Amino acid sequence: MMVTQKYLDACADEHGGMRHVMAAAPLPEVFAGAWGGYLLPRPLFAPGDEFRRATADVIDLFTLLRTLPDRLFGGDRRAFCAAIGADEQRTAVMTAAAHEPILYGRADLYQSEDGYRLLELNSGSELGGVDISEVNRALLDTEPFGAFAKEHDLSHVDTPAAIARHFIEATQKENPVVADLEAIGAMPVYLGLHRAFQETMKRYGVEILLGEADQVQYRDGRPYLQDRPIDLVVRYFSVNQMVKDPRNVEHVQALERAHEEGKVVLWTPLSNSMFSYKSCLALVSDPDVRADLSAEENALIDRILPWTRILTPDLVDQVRAEREHMILKPFANLAGQGIHVGWDQTDREWAENLAACDGRTHIVQRRVVPVTEPVMDPATGTVHDYRAVWGPFLFSDGYGGAFCRTVPVGGTSVVTLNSIKGRSTSAFLY
Repeated sequence: MMVTQKYLDACADEHGGMRHVMAAAPLPEVFAGAWGGYLLPRPLFAPGDEFRRATADVIDLFTLLRTLPDRLFGGDRRAFCAAIGADEQRTAVMTAAAHEPILYGRADLYQSEDGYRLLELNSGSELGGVDISEVNRALLDTEPFGAFAKEHDLSHVDTPAAIARHFIEATQKENPVVADLEAIGAMPVYLGLHRAFQETMKRYGVEILLGEADQVQYRDGRPYLQDRPIDLVVRYFSVNQMVKDPRNVEHVQALERAHEEGKVVLWTPLSNSMFSYKSCLALVSDPDVRADLSAEENALIDRILPWTRILTPDLVDQVRAEREHMILKPFANLAGQGIHVGWDQTDREWAENLAACDGRTHIVQRRVVPVTEPVMDPATGTVHDYRAVWGPFLFSDGYGGAFCRTVPVGGTSVVTLNSIKGRSTSAFLY
């Protein structure tokens, strides 16, 4: 927290420039329109060696998760999906093509007193916040923060640059044409965010075309969007959207066939989605599974993952008794939906929720108490504590920047931007 305190000390001078540096930073106009109202007044700071080690552990854990269908189910992905609680419709979507998942995603980490701990793992290309490093670039362009960063040897990874590098490698083209595709009817909902990403990627020679799954046309098997041949498709349509609106299925299957035939790169395959199920973390934590893992793999799980189990009848009594240290999460919900936090409930409320969830639909995870982040209100100079979820982006070649989400201490215990006071920010390493 040394750098954080130095930053707050600099902000204490109301006229020194640092207190209002986020508002003064020259953010790109499109990015500011999409994210400006959701930004925390400051970036977060993390010890570089420790944070990179934690990210490397998450990457190793994802690599381990990808072996589970083969190691536990003889390569039967449908059996694996059944074990993690995926229903028949979602299983059919995730296993329809034989594409191997690729290492791309974003972790949710808490920084605790004894290191970073993994809460959830998002695997796939439908990730938010991929252009948050625009904040880093803009802050470094200001005089006060640029000097502060130099003094404290701050560094960051430009996530869009990492994405562009992987797109170029995947397509073998220096200036690939990329289709950023949403599910049918979904693009208007997220248009501002997609346009910000589109604008950022121009800097790296990657042209992004925005569209929806049903707007793609084909010529000799090659996909076209807006009358342009496409080299790569960034999949922002999700398994849940396909199940909710089956009109998407035929269009997605056509893209998968084009990928199989080498006519386009699908980034990422739908098989990635099965490893975003929270029940995967419970499965790899199960004592029976761990008995067959190597000593190194077990040490990895102990370092990065809190105690995590699928809620089964035999665990209910223990989980009820340890209410203040437990949290219940649905296998597959997003944005904090359906989560029950034991330490925020009475014994009766907790018992009722346990009874309602006792059907192999939820995981239970031991509470991780995060280190709080002090944040100065630029308008008043008062300091408030926030809880932060650190979101490192995961690439095959390592750490790829971080999208961080925060909420004030004293409000909701679930850190989500859906909260009225939820804020996002970027990270610098020192």
